[in-house]
Amino acid sequence: MRLYGIPSEERALEIAQNIKEGEWVLEDLKENRKQELSPEKAREVFKELINRVKEWKEKSAMLTKHSIFIFVDNPQNPSAIKVYDTSSLGCGTSLLPERWRLYRKELEGKFGDS
Repeated sequence: MRLYGIPSEERALEIAQNIKEGEWVLEDLKENRKQELSPEKAREVFKELINRVKEWKEKSAMLTKHSIFIFVDNPQNPSAIKVYDTSSLGCGTSLLPERWRLYRKELEGKFGDS
């Protein structure tokens, strides 16, 4: 599955509004936690993650406003989202591992290290 980097948190907030249906899963890979969410809760959690990224950029002189931490499969109808944290920096050309995965439940087991 191909994911596209979102160039700004403002754009990511627009994409969050497109989470409208289906059951969602949030995985926190650092804390090894997984939970199922309604579309409304998925939208709310995604907005919280976006705001967290925004805060990192505002507080860290090492991060530019063009640093990309959020990736999505389809901005108009998202079903898979990965959000990286600052621990992913310094990993060379790879951002692995991501911190959070937010995806439609039907992708469970299919969406991961792709």
